[in-house]
Amino acid sequence: MKIYFKYLIIFTFALLAAFTTKAQDDEKQQNKAGQKERFFVDFLDFYNGKPDITVLNVFVQVPYNEIQFYKLNDQFIANYTVTVSIFNEDKDKLIEEKSWKEKVATKDFKVTTSRKNYNLSLKEFLLKPETYYIRASVEDNNSKNTYVIPKTIEVRKFSSELDISDILIVSNQVTDGDNKKIIPNVSRSVVSKIIGVPFYFEIYSNSKGKAKIDYSILNQSDKTISKESQSYDLNIGTNKVFHAFKDSLLNLGTYTIEVKVENQDNGDDAEITGKFASKWAGVPTSVTNLDKAVDQLVYIATKKELEYIEDSPNREEKTKRFSEFWKKRDPNQLDDDNQAFDEYYRRVAYANDYFTHYVEGWRTDMGMVFIVLGMPDNIDRHPFDPDSKPYEIWQYYNLNRSFGFKDTTGFGDYRLMNPLDFDYVRGRDY
Repeated sequence: MKIYFKYLIIFTFALLAAFTTKAQDDEKQQNKAGQKERFFVDFLDFYNGKPDITVLNVFVQVPYNEIQFYKLNDQFIANYTVTVSIFNEDKDKLIEEKSWKEKVATKDFKVTTSRKNYNLSLKEFLLKPETYYIRASVEDNNSKNTYVIPKTIEVRKFSSELDISDILIVSNQVTDGDNKKIIPNVSRSVVSKIIGVPFYFEIYSNSKGKAKIDYSILNQSDKTISKESQSYDLNIGTNKVFHAFKDSLLNLGTYTIEVKVENQDNGDDAEITGKFASKWAGVPTSVTNLDKAVDQLVYIATKKELEYIEDSPNREEKTKRFSEFWKKRDPNQLDDDNQAFDEYYRRVAYANDYFTHYVEGWRTDMGMVFIVLGMPDNIDRHPFDPDSKPYEIWQYYNLNRSFGFKDTTGFGDYRLMNPLDFDYVRGRDY
């Protein structure tokens, strides 16, 4: 058996161990780099009819598989508490805080373990237009785990003549009698290949008129890749607009929707932009660049597997082969999640945040070891030893292994003291 397969087994063991021995530690350390998103939150500004007050809508979406259910009679019940705290920009003054309880009940146990099923809640805040620091938290009342998302946002000041609300990405539209209800896509992740890019916004006008609305999608380089226009009859007050770009094949990544409105009767105009992430069916949201994600498989994929994915005739086939690679490594194929995938790319993100030095963190020696084996059980740091360059020793007790890294340049560029410790990663032959 070749060395590669020996360490692939070690990687798998370490990966699975991360789901158990380190699960509690991960949940105590909120918002660490690369940590899995436990819930989603979106902040959207709407006009209140008063230039000095803005309605901030806070949407909170909690996937069922992130909360703990218990069985009561013929149902499975989960309870959690959401708290949204709004501080001034300097974080030293609490402006407003709202806390509310949510209850979820279902008779289907499979639903409780699915990330596709979720509970959605909304709270409104009336705020002066300025910059705020917001802390949104979800506390599972059964497990007592608390998850936090902090964010600094600028609440907009609206014009009373012509203006546009923030853009709400739409997950679905449902009909309730004669009314249509919009289900928000709080994660802002769109499978554009299947459903296009649906979104909702409001136009505020103090006069009637014939308007032209221009819609654009811009890629990461701010290049327009899709453009559409429509005529619209503006009414005084709030005009509710739903629009969906036609089905289009977007690459993985972050895109910008740009909306421009012109009242052609009086020349007033306004514009707004909003971000969304494009994902392909079968590829988890955390991957935003397929080519890079494939490159990052170097630590666990064989040369033959990488060549098979790289030799795909088109993007769609490459996505399919990439998904199949990870499906084979899914420790639990009975649910929609792939813990091996999530953990691997969480480590990649962590490596990029903490080990980047001249090159991306996932390409460094420390990043390589961290991605394959996870967080060490102990790190013995020696930054100021006399007659020695700074060095660290990473110890993995369960694997009975340790790895030494030395900063030979003195600029934080830590390299393996003995590269042969990980020679199976470099230039191995399959």
